[in-house]
Amino acid sequence: MVIAISAARNANPIGQGRPLARIATRLSGVAISAVFYLIVYLVPFSPAKRYFLGHPVAVAATILFWIAAVSLFAKWLSIRRERRLCEQISDSVLAPTLPTDAAHPHHDVRSICQSWSDSLTQLPAAARSSRLVRRLEELLQRQVRRGNARQLADDLREVAGRDSDDAHDSLQLVRIIVWAIPMLGFLGTVIGITQTLGGLDFSDGTAAVDRLKSGLYVAFDTTALGLVLSVVAIFLQFPVEQAEQNVLSVIDRRSGELLAAHLPDPSADDGAAGQIATLCDGVLAAVQQSLGTQAELWRSTIDGAHQHWQNVVAATGTELSDAIGDAIGNAISPALANHTADLQRIQQQGVEAIDGRWQQWQLALSDNARILLAHQQTLVRQAELLADSQSRATELAVLQQSLNQNLQSLQEVNQTVDHSLRSAAGAEGMADAVRTLARAMDVLSEQMPAPVASIPASSSRRAA
Repeated sequence: MVIAISAARNANPIGQGRPLARIATRLSGVAISAVFYLIVYLVPFSPAKRYFLGHPVAVAATILFWIAAVSLFAKWLSIRRERRLCEQISDSVLAPTLPTDAAHPHHDVRSICQSWSDSLTQLPAAARSSRLVRRLEELLQRQVRRGNARQLADDLREVAGRDSDDAHDSLQLVRIIVWAIPMLGFLGTVIGITQTLGGLDFSDGTAAVDRLKSGLYVAFDTTALGLVLSVVAIFLQFPVEQAEQNVLSVIDRRSGELLAAHLPDPSADDGAAGQIATLCDGVLAAVQQSLGTQAELWRSTIDGAHQHWQNVVAATGTELSDAIGDAIGNAISPALANHTADLQRIQQQGVEAIDGRWQQWQLALSDNARILLAHQQTLVRQAELLADSQSRATELAVLQQSLNQNLQSLQEVNQTVDHSLRSAAGAEGMADAVRTLARAMDVLSEQMPAPVASIPASSSRRAA
């Protein structure tokens, strides 16, 4: 605990402490865990031994809990120290001593901020370690670098947000431990149940049930211990965070009020800004005037050169112009002749290529026309054959129908003859059968078509 207190004194009051202080805090948590387990081991209290020594996972969860508890205690000490410093340092101590000489006018933000920052460095070491003083020094140095206080509100918001983020990150390890403790409890439950079920021996039923009950007690005790420690850590963390946010709110309010009260209004710098803007406009007008003068000078120079060239041409007369024209014509004529020959050659090649391609297309079109004519004639012949086949199919259908009717009549005649032959009056039955057969043949002769008339006639003669 003494190590934790010294670490809290050496750490930053708000936000993350130094690396050595954080390491000392964690070592303090491990040392307190060792003392706690020594007490649990020596004191004959069975519930404590059951919950804290029942499983290695329970031991690990307990050590993490004490590390989180020591971290929260160190954080609470630093917050308490910061609150006490804020209460002890009054606004009159933090107020600047403004310069009174003419070299540092009251509206000069840079000189005011620099003098104020120098006066803060004269404070005692304990006061300078306060977050409020260090906040003021940082904001003043920003205004010194800028030379004005136009962005003071933005600086206040930025620094306040950064300190709030640092304060939140300083408890990151505690948040991880609060999340990890119940997970370790569940892990101990799973491991305990697995070991218990794997070591069961049901040869002795009563002893097996007792071992199962004792093993399940130990397994579920780890979950219960993890949940309890996590809840306790959460309830310890909440008031520490609230106290830290309250201290930061006080620091934000006091630093803003002090800076707003002792720094000149940013709008007072508008006169200097206006002068600078006027000076820039004058420089811009001078530059534009210089550019206009330079352009006029170039224009007069070019006009003079043009006039001199015209005078030279007029002095030399038309002979120089003719000589120049002849020289240009002699230089350009060969190139134009070559270019004309190339164009004619390219044109001739294009005409020849087009003629050859046109002949190929004509031959291809003639072949395609002949092939199409042959296909058309083939289709006409196939259509005629198809029509002939259709008419013959119709005649065959009619003939098939007539044959079916004749076969049916013959079947009736045969049935009549058989019936007559089996009757008691054979002669009369035979006569009746012959007469019936004759009538049937007459009917068949009338019903049969002309092409197949010979077939019933011959059948009639064989029957007679």
